[in-house]
Order: sequence, then structure tokens, then C-alpha cells
Amino acid sequence: MPGQGLTPPPGSPMLLILLMFSWLPSGGALSLTQEHLPAFPGPSDTHSSTDVSRAQEFRKRYAHLQTRLWLNQSWADANSDLIPAAQVRILTPKLRLGSGGHLHLRIARADLTEGLPAASRLHLALLRLSPTEPSSWDVTRPLQRQLSLGDSRAPVLRLRLLPQWDRLGATLPSARPQLELHWRLRASLEDLGWADWVLAPRELDVRMCVGACPSQFRSANTHAQMQARLHGLNPEAAPAPCCVPASYEPVVLMHQDSDGRVSLTPFDDLVAKDCHCV
Repeated sequence: MPGQGLTPPPGSPMLLILLMFSWLPSGGALSLTQEHLPAFPGPSDTHSSTDVSRAQEFRKRYAHLQTRLWLNQSWADANSDLIPAAQVRILTPKLRLGSGGHLHLRIARADLTEGLPAASRLHLALLRLSPTEPSSWDVTRPLQRQLSLGDSRAPVLRLRLLPQWDRLGATLPSARPQLELHWRLRASLEDLGWADWVLAPRELDVRMCVGACPSQFRSANTHAQMQARLHGLNPEAAPAPCCVPASYEPVVLMHQDSDGRVSLTPFDDLVAKDCHCV
């Protein structure tokens, strides 16, 4: 292709890679406003000066989008750990201190997976001794092994862990353990009912805020704190606070507009970035 366009990343089709990578960094290299790509010229119009000009404009815009994509992909490679998970579920597991300083953790399987689509995968599991504990313990791998290798009929999962906290013995009797689970869910355009108008990406990492809010939660406002207090006093008089998105990650969709032209449109309220309670 003429021009100074960047070589696309290896192993990826030049056009489709723009579609496969759907997240934009907030305030990062890409601040994409809506882009329209001129329609491809038909065979009968190939030699018209108008279509030659449109083709040149298409190549220029395409190279520009390639550059944007390259910068955005570099940002994602450097910050892959910053991409949040799909769904966050907070549980209260049962803990006891065993011999040799090992910590025995019990979790009901139903609490882990109830209500989750079959395509959900555990992405991150963090254990804290209390909701306000600043440090956390990553128990993702042992829990993933239990979910994948354990007996699916077993009602309870058991983990035997060796924590590195020197003060564990002193804090365990008064501990209010909290297990924070992050789940990912991939949905296709067919699942979302968008296959008739969206060209790409073909799949999205869906991120949702669901579930009951714990006793100490990130409230969106004072009203949420008041509502939680009233619900604690009389659950029938006031509903419990709900977990809802606090902010979003922008997603770019490629689609055809009403004139049949290919368009790139950012959606700023499609994928939840983090959650709070209201």
C-alpha cells in the first residue's frame, strides 16, 4: 500500500487487527472521535477522478488508523495487567489455621459459580482477612486448579494455603475474610444480537457489576450509605444497595452506517471499568 503506513503486528491481518483490539486507554494515545471510511469504488467507477481522490483519501485515513492502532496496541502490551475483569463477586469464605502455619479455606461451590454463564472463566481471586485490609493474597491459581480438576459434584472447595503474613496467627481470630473473585465472559456479536450491523470485533470481553453489596462497600454517595443503614435495620422497609458501574472503558466498533460506508465509532458507556454501590 502506498504511503508511510506502519507494518501491522505479525500474525494478524492488517485490517482485522484494528477490530480485534477493542479497548482504548483513558487519556492515552488514542482519543478516537468518529471516523468514516469512504466506500470502496465499484468497477465501473475505477477511473473517475472523483473515485481516485476518494481512494487516495481512504489510503491516507487507513494509514492514520494503522498508526493509532499500533500506538494503542503498544500501550495494551505494556499495561495488560490493568485490564479489569468481567464480573466481580465478593464472598465470605470460612478460614481456620492448621498445623505448620497452613491456612485452610472452605468455599461453597454454588457461591462461586451460581448464576454465571458457562463461558465464564476465573481471572483473578484475591483473599483479604477483612474488607479494610490493604494487603491481599493472590489465590487465583490454586482456586483455578480446584475448579478445573476437582470433582464437579463436590459441594465445597477446600484450599490448603501457606500465607507469608507473620501476623496471621494474631489476626485470624478476629478476621472477617473476604474473597474477591474476578470473572471474564466473552460474548459474540450473535450473543449480543449485533451481527446484522457490527462488522467487528467479532467478540467482546463483557464486564458487568452484579451481586449484593458487602457490609463495607464502595458507596457512590451518601444516599447509598443511608439506604444500606436503613436496609440493615429493616430489610422490608428499604431495599439493599445495588452494585452498578462506576466508570467505563471506551470500546470502538466497526460498522456500516446508513449510507453503507464503513465507520469506526467509540462507545464510552458499553464496558464497565469498575463498580460501586448505589
